[in-house]
Amino acid sequence: MGAAVALLSTPGSAAAHEAGAPPQQAGTPPQQAGAAAHEASAPVWDETESREDIAQRRERAALLAPRFQDAIRLHSTGKALPILLGGVFGGIGAVSLAGVIVAGDIDTPRRLAWATGSASLLAGGIAAFAAPETYRIQVLGTAGLLSQGSLWLGFALDDSRTFSRTTPIALSAGYYLSGALSGLNLALSDYTPVSRLRADHALVATPAWRARLTGAQVAGIERDLLGTAPAIPNWAIYLPIALGGLAAAAPALDSELPAEQRLTGVTLGLLTSMWSFAMMDVDHPAQAYQRDLRRAGLGLAPSGPEGTAGLTVSGEF
Repeated sequence: MGAAVALLSTPGSAAAHEAGAPPQQAGTPPQQAGAAAHEASAPVWDETESREDIAQRRERAALLAPRFQDAIRLHSTGKALPILLGGVFGGIGAVSLAGVIVAGDIDTPRRLAWATGSASLLAGGIAAFAAPETYRIQVLGTAGLLSQGSLWLGFALDDSRTFSRTTPIALSAGYYLSGALSGLNLALSDYTPVSRLRADHALVATPAWRARLTGAQVAGIERDLLGTAPAIPNWAIYLPIALGGLAAAAPALDSELPAEQRLTGVTLGLLTSMWSFAMMDVDHPAQAYQRDLRRAGLGLAPSGPEGTAGLTVSGEF
């Protein structure tokens, strides 16, 4: 389940991008169509701009190009994989839920815990089909985390000789907290739609198009990229699992426990913590872009009409 999870807008600029867009010609590649949609509103040059402003604008556009590729990959793996994973999650959830309900040798507390985990998978698989493309992977990830929490809670309610009760309790608490944070992040985040990310990338993908963009257009494209950042950072979402894994390994220090329980606890705990640390280390494109700006001697600052929108940069060359 951990491997499955691992696989796993600003509205103002949308109107500006879509207004005046000509219809796409049959057979036109998506990136070319996105660029053509903005051709009428992309003047070559504003003669009132200084050379320094023009140089800054073009450098910003050049820095945006690779980060849009990363953002598109992060928020979309195409249509097939999320749908496939949604079907797998839903199928596993439905089968396991039926198995837990009909099983006769499970007591009520464990039955409820495991049924809740199965229902989480089933609901996540169904929700992934209905969710916008930008959110599908995270919906599945949230369902997987909550399901793992219920799975380990069921083991915690069992009198097992395989591991100390501390191990499943710690793992269950970590997965539940991370799942709750992931769900809260989904509720709070207003991600830029993938379709708009693709159109923006088409505008900054080539030097010719970057040269035609105005400062306001670059600022709008920049806002779209920053709009891909989550409301809750990745490290905060997966930190409870890391801490839960460390707590799950604690029974290894108890010399009074059987060797099997100590070995199982330290193995499960450390593997869980290592996985969560790997998930924390994902470099988000919006953060990487801001780092690129700092390295170039540029910085984000509010701008736009009447100071209400847009981003600009200032620096020395």
